[in-house]
Amino acid sequence: MTIPARSGPEKAGRPRLRSLRREIRETLALSAPVAATQLGMMAMGLVDIVMVGPLGTESLAAVSVGNSVFFALLILCLGVVQALDPLVAQAVGARDREAAGRHLWQGAWLAVFLGIPLTLLFIDCTWMFRLLAQEEAVSVLAGDYLAGRAYSILPFLVFAAGRSFLNGLGDTRPVMWVALGANAVNAAADWVLIYGNLGAPRLGVMGAGLATSIVRVCMLAAVFVLLARPHYAALRGRPAWPHLGHLRRIANVGLPIGGQLFLEVGLFATMSIFSGWLGARAQAAHQIALSLASFSFMAPLGLSMGATVRVGHAVGAGRLDAAERAGKVAIALGAAIMGTGAVFFLLFPRALSSIFSPEPEVLATSAVLVAIAGIFQVSDGVQVVATGCLRGAGDTRTPFWANALSHWALGVPLAWLLAFPGEMGVRGLWWGITASLTGVAVVETILFLRGGWRSLARLEAGPS
Repeated sequence: MTIPARSGPEKAGRPRLRSLRREIRETLALSAPVAATQLGMMAMGLVDIVMVGPLGTESLAAVSVGNSVFFALLILCLGVVQALDPLVAQAVGARDREAAGRHLWQGAWLAVFLGIPLTLLFIDCTWMFRLLAQEEAVSVLAGDYLAGRAYSILPFLVFAAGRSFLNGLGDTRPVMWVALGANAVNAAADWVLIYGNLGAPRLGVMGAGLATSIVRVCMLAAVFVLLARPHYAALRGRPAWPHLGHLRRIANVGLPIGGQLFLEVGLFATMSIFSGWLGARAQAAHQIALSLASFSFMAPLGLSMGATVRVGHAVGAGRLDAAERAGKVAIALGAAIMGTGAVFFLLFPRALSSIFSPEPEVLATSAVLVAIAGIFQVSDGVQVVATGCLRGAGDTRTPFWANALSHWALGVPLAWLLAFPGEMGVRGLWWGITASLTGVAVVETILFLRGGWRSLARLEAGPS
């Protein structure tokens, strides 16, 4: 039916407005549980830091650099497994149940193959921190911490495969409850193992690592229980042995994701190493600011995963305009949410820092770093959501190259120049981070809005 020209804009505008509101509601409904899951998992790390804090500055620095190096390598494997997010989402959009179940089981096998060698690497890794020129006491404590945490790798990666499968289905709430419940287990295990309560040996930082391993096993068991429900039977299919072709398919999508995450986390790991060269107090202040920035990052990270699913569903169904709309809405929401976080970081840096350490020198330095983190909050949110949008469309290589260039051709060299030759110390490191994240945000947002991903998405549309 032809709409008269004079009434067309008004009548056409109303459906568009309703469509926009619906997209916002559905994106938030999908992303909020994912963000809560990420916040719950991040809270476990914050609890570890708070519990270890009373052991002294060296223990706090050891957990800081240990976490950074551990996660930088773990994230490479985790990213490969996260290929299930877009693959399952596209299979669901294409109504291909067989492909969705196949991705689950092959992803779980891939998690096992990746997790075993990484576990062996971290069981005895004090040498790694000596090689990175960390202080001897910090190196020994970091090795002890990761000796306990190494056993968390395999259950966590298999858990991640189950989580990605559920995310791809658009069913994000069950894992949220698993993550929130895991916090209670983690806090109790920390209290028992770090300080030797209830007759347990006093293990210090190693106890914090072992507590994490116990929690990861519990989370894996909970996901197994979830997936065993009849509700998922038609989609999960039957367990299957490893299939080289299917494993290769997941790896082809996942390796650029893992590489991109490795580059991003590697940026922060490098900054933790640089901060260690500036002394234990600078490293402790860096960890406090990094913990706060990472906590705020969980909200847009949830949006990013939600955007991957929303865009992936639309791409699988062949609805590329809907995919573009979903991406634009998610990017705007990410900017708005992180704008709020920026206000808190800029107005209350000292109050936020005081949660983690009472030492005046550490507190003063960390407050400056938290204020700098407030400046890059919006950039950090936009870049991760734009990454999720491109990933949902099947484009995992663009984020990889954007991160490679911005983080390692710009961010790391600039941070080193400002911190050491420029004599700005740890503040220089954080200005380098600011430049790096802003560069990624600008490049990825422009590329998504230009729509170059559509040609790849057309290849991904339909049965997986």
